[in-house]
Amino acid sequence: MGLGLDQLRQIQTYFVTILNDPAHYLSRDGDIGQITRRTTSSTTKVAGLIASPNIELVSSSETFASAVARARTSVVNISCERITETTDSSTLKFDDPAQDLVNFGGIGSGIIISPKGYILTCYHIIAQASNIVVTPFGSVIKRYPAQVVAVDQGLNLAILKIYPAAPLIAATLGDSGSMEVADSVLAIGNPFGLEQSVTHGIISDTKRDLMIQGNIIKNMIQTDVPINRGSSGGPLINTNGEVIGINMAIYSPTGVYIGVSFALPLNQAKLLLARNIQ
Repeated sequence: MGLGLDQLRQIQTYFVTILNDPAHYLSRDGDIGQITRRTTSSTTKVAGLIASPNIELVSSSETFASAVARARTSVVNISCERITETTDSSTLKFDDPAQDLVNFGGIGSGIIISPKGYILTCYHIIAQASNIVVTPFGSVIKRYPAQVVAVDQGLNLAILKIYPAAPLIAATLGDSGSMEVADSVLAIGNPFGLEQSVTHGIISDTKRDLMIQGNIIKNMIQTDVPINRGSSGGPLINTNGEVIGINMAIYSPTGVYIGVSFALPLNQAKLLLARNIQ
């Protein structure tokens, strides 16, 4: 027996509904009469598929932006008047500062640990430098002479002290022990004098034991976050804007970033900070 006029009209309605909602291709319900009831519901369930006006895409860039906004004002540029250059041919290296970086306007980066002007950075940045100067982030450029108050050569860390006219914004310190492989992280620093540059990537490993230019450092964080000369001493932060590492070294036969970078876990620096920051 053929189809009646009313059934033909239902078929036409069915195809129009498919065009408006392709999820109906997955439907196993053979009753065309159920179409009206399915499409007028605020939440549609078809063969395991859920469609609801309450489902939204989450933008990861918004998370990164808010994290950087919380940490960026606590990152400083470190420069000097003159530096004694060293040579090293190893592929796993600190991004040793050189006179060309001085000419660019900075030899490295640092992290404000205390509003009173204590700065955490890498020892190799300031080891051969004279007349060290720290420039905090801000709309008005202010440069402060810095004193070295403590070093830990085994961890390649140094603490500087400046005397700002007003309290500085200190970084929020996180727990590096809570980080896991594949967690998203961001680096803030001053590569080649380009102040406040931000890059991001993921943690590749959390326990790399490395010999860097004759110095053995255990349990380093390996990432694919791009860092270059001038980035060392800057923070590695999590998506909450908390410092969880100090950017320190790269693996590179060429001297520039090729995909592998390393940071010292912040937890390893906390004892030095506790002993020396008043």
